[in-house]
Amino acid sequence: MEARFKNFISKNNLLADCSKLLLAVSGGPDSLAMLDLFYKFRKDFELDIAAAHLDHMFREESAAEADFVENFSKKKGIKLFRRQVDLPEIVNRNNLSAEAAAREVRFDFFKEIIAGYNYDLLALAHHRDDQAETVLLNLFRGSGLQGLSGIRPTAEFNGIKVIHPMLKFSKKEILEYCEENDLKPRFDSSNQKNIYSRNIIRNKIFPVVEKKINNKAKEVIARTSNLLAAENEFLEKLTFQKYKKILKNKSDNEIVIDLNKFENIDQVLQRRIFRQIYKQLNENLDGLYLEHIFEIEKLLSNHKTGRGVDIASGIRVVISYSDLVFLKKDKLLLELTNKIEIKSGKIIEIDKKRSLTAEIIEKKDFSFSENPQQAAFDYDKLNLPLFIRNRKIGDKFRPLGMSGKKKVKDILIDKKVPKYERDQLLLIVDSEDNIIWLAPYKIADNYKISQETDKVLILRLKYN
Repeated sequence: MEARFKNFISKNNLLADCSKLLLAVSGGPDSLAMLDLFYKFRKDFELDIAAAHLDHMFREESAAEADFVENFSKKKGIKLFRRQVDLPEIVNRNNLSAEAAAREVRFDFFKEIIAGYNYDLLALAHHRDDQAETVLLNLFRGSGLQGLSGIRPTAEFNGIKVIHPMLKFSKKEILEYCEENDLKPRFDSSNQKNIYSRNIIRNKIFPVVEKKINNKAKEVIARTSNLLAAENEFLEKLTFQKYKKILKNKSDNEIVIDLNKFENIDQVLQRRIFRQIYKQLNENLDGLYLEHIFEIEKLLSNHKTGRGVDIASGIRVVISYSDLVFLKKDKLLLELTNKIEIKSGKIIEIDKKRSLTAEIIEKKDFSFSENPQQAAFDYDKLNLPLFIRNRKIGDKFRPLGMSGKKKVKDILIDKKVPKYERDQLLLIVDSEDNIIWLAPYKIADNYKISQETDKVLILRLKYN
């Protein structure tokens, strides 16, 4: 087992660029065997190892388990991070499931240690039996190849890089190792209670399957998960190649793809593209389900510009002409509740993301700028004071170079400004509510600079 342990780590390159490794240790046979193996090979791997134990206070014996892990670590000279959390109280206060709450506080604990002490990786002791249970659990809940690939040797959770070095071994092998090495692990009594989905699979389903169908069912399922993982990886690479070809614009808050090109891609890859985009905006796939994919497909069946649908994690998907836009709703600019007066020489804070400055200069000192966030006007033609406001229904003005007035709405449509952006745009108006600038698209012809201009007002819009 020791040789296979080293070989699995080497074959999967689990410790690449890792000099400090944090191990999650519950005191059970799986994590205790993992800790013992890494302790034995710490010099071979050139590793500084430490253990982390979180007492959830869910069971009477949990404090004793924490003491056991501390004593075990102390005997071997392994640094231990130990914390006690009243999980039952957290579950009741936040109305969470015990499993979800435990996972959240556990990873918050690990993340704090890793950030504070500069550990490179977190090692979790999931084994081959866990792999088989995970695959079945994902299958029963509804999953694609990603879920049926199960637990991978390397992964990332909540920004933490994780390795699973025990995946090669069955529970039976781990128990035998613990006995041979006199580790005396502790056993979680809740594992025998069939109140959790995973326990039902472990205690009810697998015994029947192994007795009636295949006594190596766990091994077979684990092997199948590896095959599916390879196929999933291939499809992900193909998806990314397609995605790069249809990507038009990308930022931390918004991703825009070419809808016409997208529609020529097979539906299997389309759905994967949705997942890749969601993951880039949300940093993980948490909260995204097949129902959300169906909602996007329903949106696309109408293909009407301006239509949108909210999926998960505050992400909205919108059709905008020939584009499909994925954006974070909380990053959208807010509409103004009241108009804001513009005062020269001062920075006007419009909201947390936008500001505007006004400067009056002599005509002789002025030169035109191609910056769309800047506009210049004949100061003497303006009816002061000026104000900033959002657009209203029926807004119209005479754009530069035109002989008649035009609706703001029509200008924005001509410019193909996405509908979700239109209500965020700013209008600069005079004291009589005449529009002088539809920022950053058009200024009004009435206030343009001419040969007779003496003073120039320059307005500069800035995005923070």
